Amino acid sequence: MTLPSIIQDKQAKERVAQLKKVYSILNQAHMQAVSEKGTPDEWGMNGMYDRESHYIFATTFRPYLKLAKDCIDMQQSQVSAECDPEDLSSFVNARSVILIDGTRLTFRIYSGMCSANYSGTSGSVALQNTCGVIRVDLNGKKGPNKNGEDRFRFYFTKSGIVPYGIKNSGLEFEKACNKKNENPYPDYSAGSNMYACAAWVLYNENMDYLKCDDLSWGKKTRCK
Repeated sequence: MTLPSIIQDKQAKERVAQLKKVYSILNQAHMQAVSEKGTPDEWGMNGMYDRESHYIFATTFRPYLKLAKDCIDMQQSQVSAECDPEDLSSFVNARSVILIDGTRLTFRIYSGMCSANYSGTSGSVALQNTCGVIRVDLNGKKGPNKNGEDRFRFYFTKSGIVPYGIKNSGLEFEKACNKKNENPYPDYSAGSNMYACAAWVLYNENMDYLKCDDLSWGKKTRCK
């Protein structure tokens, strides 16, 4: 193996471990919030166009997170400089924090009643009661700031945290975590290239989709 390949593999292993840690933190926070506040549809949230709903979402999670920086209560104009959530123009009013390990979390609600359905045509039960999304950047402002490399997404559902790209979901790994497929879902308003990688990283514990483009659930799970 060449030195760049060794470095890339080492970095991938570190990111796999970090994403697994973040996933555990988010699931624990979800369970604790539900234990104290009830299920998310009881938190008083409305929808994506209601600024207060994003605030409620973030502040309900906040007590269960160890933070290095809290941007939740900042004015929107300050957030870009402090917590720098990606694509702020299309993620207006989302609220962000930085964990003590440098991971940035950005919270956005979709449906206060948790009635959004992202299960796709195959009907994944896990995504039939989706409330919103949590965007993760494993190293905050540092590069490469790319989906599937240091940026990942999780659905926030009534029953727990679900990684993008699970089987039988609206954003399929084979389509939306494939470097050759630049526009897998043309009707998806925010774009969808490399959005659906989180589940693969967590369950297969690799980022080989960055090396080859023929991986698939239940078939080929590594490039070599």
